[in-house]
Amino acid sequence: MSYNGCSMVCERVLRKIQAKTISEDDFGKAKSFRLFSISRPHMRGFHASWLSFFVAFTSWFSIQPLIPTIAKELNLSKVEIARSGIASISVTIIARVCVGPLCDKFGPRRIMSAIMILGSLPLALSGLIRDGTGLLIVRLFIGILGATFIPCQFWTSAMFNEKIIGTANAVVAGWGNLGGGATFLLMPGLFELVKISGGDEYLSWKIALVIPAAVTLGFGLLIIWVTDDCPQGHWSQHKLPERTLEADVVNSNGDNNDKKYDKGDKNEGVDSKVEQVTTGVKTNQNVVSSDECSVRIICCVKDNCWMYFTVFVLFAHYGLCFGVEIAVNTVMNLYFLYRFKKLNCTSNAEGQNPVFNSMNITTMSMPLIDNNDCSILTQNTASLIVSLFGLMNLFARALGGVFCDLLYTYFAIPGRLISHLVCLACEGAMLIVFSQMTTIPLAILAMIVFSIFVQMSEGTTFALVPYIHPRRVGIISGLIGAGGNVGAIIWNTIWVDMVDSDPSRWFWILGICVLSGSFLTLLILIQEKRIWDLHRQNTHKYNASSVETIDTAL
Repeated sequence: MSYNGCSMVCERVLRKIQAKTISEDDFGKAKSFRLFSISRPHMRGFHASWLSFFVAFTSWFSIQPLIPTIAKELNLSKVEIARSGIASISVTIIARVCVGPLCDKFGPRRIMSAIMILGSLPLALSGLIRDGTGLLIVRLFIGILGATFIPCQFWTSAMFNEKIIGTANAVVAGWGNLGGGATFLLMPGLFELVKISGGDEYLSWKIALVIPAAVTLGFGLLIIWVTDDCPQGHWSQHKLPERTLEADVVNSNGDNNDKKYDKGDKNEGVDSKVEQVTTGVKTNQNVVSSDECSVRIICCVKDNCWMYFTVFVLFAHYGLCFGVEIAVNTVMNLYFLYRFKKLNCTSNAEGQNPVFNSMNITTMSMPLIDNNDCSILTQNTASLIVSLFGLMNLFARALGGVFCDLLYTYFAIPGRLISHLVCLACEGAMLIVFSQMTTIPLAILAMIVFSIFVQMSEGTTFALVPYIHPRRVGIISGLIGAGGNVGAIIWNTIWVDMVDSDPSRWFWILGICVLSGSFLTLLILIQEKRIWDLHRQNTHKYNASSVETIDTAL
């Protein structure tokens, strides 16, 4: 690309994120950004969505940095700590699935607020923990905060037009995910601050956890009063695309006449627009025979099957990107500590045959603080290196959304599918490359590159979600979002079995799985378009019978 071409692209991106005015479509959705504005409803909803997710994400993982101190006070075994960590991730799967349809019914603002308030209460009561069972129960309820991802994505989907929805969803998710890295900087700082103020070690962690709980509670109450659900304000006033029925009616002359019928809103009386009779369906002055009705029903069922299959594929794909991100965050510091060893060094802990757990950085037969005297890196330097992985969320997920929107401009839905395939395939390839690195500098470089593609893949995944079924964005977002946590549990289970023998092979297996899974994109069908349908115009309309069947099924 020439210099002038690069300048034009950069100028276009800058205009996109900071337009002079926000133009709206027929449904009041914004077609442009004003990133440095907090005006209602669009930009305030945008900033409220990612800030809410950031605060909730920070609180969700706030216990993890303080686990060594908590375990020391309560005399917890490594098994108890591991179970509590699994509980905090597992409950998010159920919560995300449940939250999706609630967003469809009540809107994102109230659901986001409810989750933050409910999640902040057990976090504030964490100081009452007395044993491992108490820790498991508390982290189980705190895990509900992970479900804030769904109203976060739903909120921007309700506020922004399809031309920029990929960028909007990717930015808010990426900036919200920064909370997972921020908590490992914030909580140790709060802990030390309370200790300096006069608290002892065991009182300090209790007070430190109250602070993020209070912030989460306050923010959950604040968004109720200062934000909007949608461009129209309250969710009950929101506008949705009209349901339409497209039927190819064959006249006695054999001519095909495309007829489009307005399905209307639920309160306008569907029966007045479509009259069912025993011999067929009578619409306006055209009569559709029962045979043609059967064909439509078959086509409708076929379309629904492809929609379910598309949701399943994206569910799996989110486990291959966000699931990989969560799993890597829990094991990467261990990998650097145990992968890069000093030559001719014998560890003091050698011979204990430890069993590592991917949900924390301890073992069942070693002290809480591992003796890594043979590692080239220390625990602090390893953590510093691994923090680079999470920091890529600052721009990488948004970059995936921008890339997806850019190809959509030229190729419509197939362009979005192409961007998704490319990002996932590159993620898989870089995971394989990372697994082969034998020096720390090259490993860091490979880690940064594959982190970028991991988070770009997350952005392209949710840039596709609003197109699957515009009237069921919430429930579909919930199902696909849960795929990330399911994937994380699967990858963590594999890690436990491989860390003692060959941890590098774990990354190689992940790379093969991601690279192979990326080609499932070729089977995705969205708005009757596949990845190779570049030559067709994007003229698909949702038919009423399909919508009705999907509504009933979902």
